[in-house]
Amino acid sequence: MIEDKGHRVTDYFVVAGLTDKSTSLEQDLSETKSSGPKAPITDLAVINRSAGETVPEGFTCIENTYSGQPANLNHGSLKSPELFLCYKRGRGKPPLTDIGVLYEGKERLIQGCEVIKATPYGRCANVNNSSTTSQRIFITLRRAHPVQPQNSLAVTDICVIIASKGETPPHTFCKVEKNLNCGMWGSSVFLCYKKSVSASNSISYKAGLIFRYPEEDYESFPLSESVPLFCLPMGAKIECWAPNTRDPLPVFSTFVLTISSGEKVYGSAIQFYESYSINLLSEKQKIQLGLLTAVEKKVIPNRSVNTNKCICLLSRWPFFESFRKFLMFIYKLSVSGPHPLPIEKHISHFMHNVSFPSPQRPRILVQLSVHDTLILSQPVCTPLPLSGADYGTLLMNLGSENCATLLHFVLLESKILLHSLRPAVLTGVAEAVVAMIFPFQWQCPYIPLCPLSLADVLNAPCPFIVGVDSRYFDLYDPPPDVVCVDLDTNTIYLSDEKRHSNWKNLPKKPCKALIHTLSNLQHQLATVSVRQAPH
Repeated sequence: MIEDKGHRVTDYFVVAGLTDKSTSLEQDLSETKSSGPKAPITDLAVINRSAGETVPEGFTCIENTYSGQPANLNHGSLKSPELFLCYKRGRGKPPLTDIGVLYEGKERLIQGCEVIKATPYGRCANVNNSSTTSQRIFITLRRAHPVQPQNSLAVTDICVIIASKGETPPHTFCKVEKNLNCGMWGSSVFLCYKKSVSASNSISYKAGLIFRYPEEDYESFPLSESVPLFCLPMGAKIECWAPNTRDPLPVFSTFVLTISSGEKVYGSAIQFYESYSINLLSEKQKIQLGLLTAVEKKVIPNRSVNTNKCICLLSRWPFFESFRKFLMFIYKLSVSGPHPLPIEKHISHFMHNVSFPSPQRPRILVQLSVHDTLILSQPVCTPLPLSGADYGTLLMNLGSENCATLLHFVLLESKILLHSLRPAVLTGVAEAVVAMIFPFQWQCPYIPLCPLSLADVLNAPCPFIVGVDSRYFDLYDPPPDVVCVDLDTNTIYLSDEKRHSNWKNLPKKPCKALIHTLSNLQHQLATVSVRQAPH
């Protein structure tokens, strides 16, 4: 054990990933609702059933909405043809990244998008049911670049909803806010689509500890065995990449651990990929990854094998941005070189020789190299407890009314599940959700970024605030009594029992003032974002 001596900038440096002792996550996922990730959608087509058109080969037709209504794009129209949307999945061509609707003549086509102007049989694919107007409406799509990074986002599901029948977008789906029917008669028809990571063939394992520094534990804060699981919450993976696949950029994420004393420990992590030797794979693994044909056992050429790894800093202080810069500096050193100074020297210097900010020296400039610096600032002393809260991200992702609704559910001690495909936003938002009930304290389970292997906590009989990667919903359905907060679609999904619970249940006068203040702040933040955006 190492004796504790005053404030430290950071406590541990950890490398997590695939180890010889890593166990398969496939066993834990045996009761999931799907057998694996769906192939992304690569093509769309509109067919005219009234003209006898059939579903093109390889395509699937969206016959019904999720409530059982016919998914006719001209639903409710008497004289308009029956039009249906079809989609095709696959990995042989670049997937779709966006779906839209174009009102021809009223707006310009967004650069990089394609218009579906004709059915596969040559008839017009205008989906507007109005015969009294010349307005034509077409479905549009955007396709990914032929050479794209691994784990890019792509469209993985699409559906049709009839809003005039009370249908709303399914959980995790984005709604295209343009009605397909502009006539006086007929239903309000909208397209919805879901984006997820365009995953390749992969095998998932529980992440293990590859390296730690220091090797001994601190007396007040022993290193938890679960840290590698939080570093790689979706597991350590072996992936087979198709030809022309670019390495993805490193992904930054944060998490929070609560130690036995009740104190918070903040994790800052960067996940990246490294090549993995094919010689280390068994024949079964090669077949799973698509490196060998299942029957003839022939090698499929031009495939690369890679595994994800993570470097992480653990600290009692939420210096997230400073830690991100340091970890990126270490990552860049690891993929370049050789260097006159070993990487371990940079790590030990940062952990042991950098002073903690104090009232006498509130800002510490750390010179990492000739070109790389970072600043550590003394935590601001306020009545609010120290946290990694990011109120701006919470407000910009949910809006004023949804923030107030979320406050309502936190005060009621509900089961709250935050989720996003962007791991970097989860911890900051979760910390803001917990902090906004000050002077009250959240005493129930709290896991801002929950590993997939620990997701059973969602079945707990007590209230909780938990954050997960949205890919969780590709594998599981959450319990019905959970309030799901989608930070990517700015939506709160509720069970039928809680459908009428929202911000309007809060005291009327102070809630009105809260909504007004939050709306003004959101407008100011949006204005600043526009000014700072690169032109």
